[in-house]
Parts: sequence; C-alpha cells; structure tokens
Amino acid sequence: MASENKKNNCSGCLKGLVDNMFLKCSFCSDCYDLECAGISEQCFVGEAWDAWKCVACKSKQPKTGNQDTPARAGAGGVTVRRGASRMSPSGLDALTPEPLTLEAIFFEVLRSREETREQHRDVCAQIAGLREMMRELSGRVERCEGRVTALDKRISSLESRTDSIVKDSAGRLGAFEQRLEAVETRRAGPETDGGSVAELERTVSVLRRELNDRDQEALLADLEIGQLPEAKGESVLHSVCVLASRLGVPLEERDVVFAERVGAPPAEAGGRARRVVVRLARRHLRDELLRAARVRRGVAEGGGRVFVNERLTRSNRQLYHQVREECRKLQWRYSWTRRGRVFVRRSDGAQVFQISSPDDFLRVFGPPAI
Repeated sequence: MASENKKNNCSGCLKGLVDNMFLKCSFCSDCYDLECAGISEQCFVGEAWDAWKCVACKSKQPKTGNQDTPARAGAGGVTVRRGASRMSPSGLDALTPEPLTLEAIFFEVLRSREETREQHRDVCAQIAGLREMMRELSGRVERCEGRVTALDKRISSLESRTDSIVKDSAGRLGAFEQRLEAVETRRAGPETDGGSVAELERTVSVLRRELNDRDQEALLADLEIGQLPEAKGESVLHSVCVLASRLGVPLEERDVVFAERVGAPPAEAGGRARRVVVRLARRHLRDELLRAARVRRGVAEGGGRVFVNERLTRSNRQLYHQVREECRKLQWRYSWTRRGRVFVRRSDGAQVFQISSPDDFLRVFGPPAI
C-alpha cells in the first residue's frame, strides 16, 4: 500500500486525491485513485498493495503473447486501448480499470447477502406488526358486534314492554269509558230518583278522578316550560338542550322524545311566547331538571325569566291555578306540585295539605267568603 502521497492529483483523471484512499505504483511512483486503479474499496482495505503496478508500467514489460494486456501497439505506432477510456486534459488516455479479483467478487457477494438479510428482517418485522394490528382490529370488531347484539336485545325488550303497557292502558281506558257511558245512560233514564242521581254523580266523579290520574301518570316524564323566547324557524329541541345546559343538567337530543310549542301563535296571543311541552326518554332526567329549576328560581333568558314545571293535565292545571289564587288571597306562603299532585302549606312548619279535587279544596280553604 502506498505511503505518503507526493502529488495532490490522480495521474489518471487529474482529480484531487483523498487521504489514504489511493494506490502508488511501485515502478513509476505515480498515484491513482481507486476508481482509476480499478480497485473496490473492500479489496483496497483487505489486501496489501505495496507491489502494485499501474497499467502503463505493466504494458512496458516484455510481451509474452498475452492478448489480455490492457494496451497493444497497432499499425503505425498507434496505441489501441480496450474497454472504456477517459481523456485527460492533456490529451492522454486514462488508464483502463483492472478486472476485479476473486476476493473482491467474494466481498461483493457477502455485502449483497448481508443487505438481503437486513431487508428480509425488516420485511418480517413489518409483517409481524401488520398481523398484530389485524388481531387487535379483529378483537375490536368482535366487541362491537357483542355490544350491538346486546343493544338490539335491550331495544326489543323495551319495545315489547311499551307495547304491553300501551295495550293495558288502552284496555283500562276502554273499560272506564264503558263504565262512564253506562253511568251517564242510567243518569239520563226516566226512572232515576234523587238518591240514585247523587250516587251516580259520585260514581262519575270517582271515574273522572281515576281517568285524570291515569292521564297524569302518562305525563310523569313531561315538562312544561314557560316564557322561553320564541323565534321564527327556531329549533325547539335545540333551545331545550341549551336551557338544560344553563341549568347544569347535561341533556342530549337523543334524550328528548319530543319538544313542541302549544297554544296560539305569538301574533294572536299579543306577542307572548307560547309554552313548550317536552317529553324526556327517562323520568330521572325530568326530576333533575325540575330540581335544578327550583334551585335557580327561574332561568334568565334574553332579559326575561324562564320557568320550568312539571306538565299537568288540564283538570290538574285548572285546580292548581285556583289553589294559587286562593293562597294569594288568604296569604298562604307555599303551593307546589309533585308528581301531578297539588300541595299547599300556610307557613313554615305548618301542616301540608294535598288537594286533588274540589272537595279537598273546600275542606282545606273552606267555603268562599261572601
């Protein structure tokens, strides 16, 4: 191998030489880079090149009829070079690379095998990662299928229960109507005496109360919202969800069965917003909204106040209105509703009375003052 380089450029291509990456001819002392010398980097590191001769010096050796000599003199003294040649700036032909040795080919084969093994390991790792991802994805799909199946079963169960409840309620309502019609028919008969009329009236009153209680039970998941601002083209469902969030109760649209306004349009009602009737999918959501509304004592909305109450039947709503008016006259402090029933109390610590009929009204407040 060559020692220190006395020249800065390659004698073949005249390019700058890299430190220790060149060969020095043992005859002419010219230096050549590895590309011009036709030597690979692996062979250059693996062998000793102290006795290396350049192609020009090899061609000066006595000829022995070797046809593989890189340069041969032709007719007229013209030198014919085999293979690809390079021209130096001075017009001299570049040196033809020397053929690779068996050891260089061996090192090239080893390097190629190592690169192939690395690529094979990378491909195997990627395939293993893909298999793991597929197993995880398959597990997630199976879990999702199980949840969907459970939801289908729950929905089917709820539908069957709802159908049975509706059928039972329809049957009872039909029986009540038949009984009421029978009572009214008997009441209108010509042979009815005074005692029978009074008894029939009591029976009709009892039946009406039972029908009213049934109707009130059907409204246990309903709310009535008053003074909620109304706008043209509004989404009542969205307004209800926004109001619930202001009360601190998270409410999604899927939790609401329906939400609509009832009553005369604002133009016909003097510009006053119509009340909103809401039915929730679960009763405990209605109870949470009522508790939050009682704590807030009316929620401010656009400069006004919004009131949230439980929904009452027409009969109970009229009775509650009469009770409130009477409490205002007699200066009773408390009147409220709970699960469709009306309650009153004169003051703190006083007895609580339940009013469910005009008879209870007379019993608690007495006959009206003349």
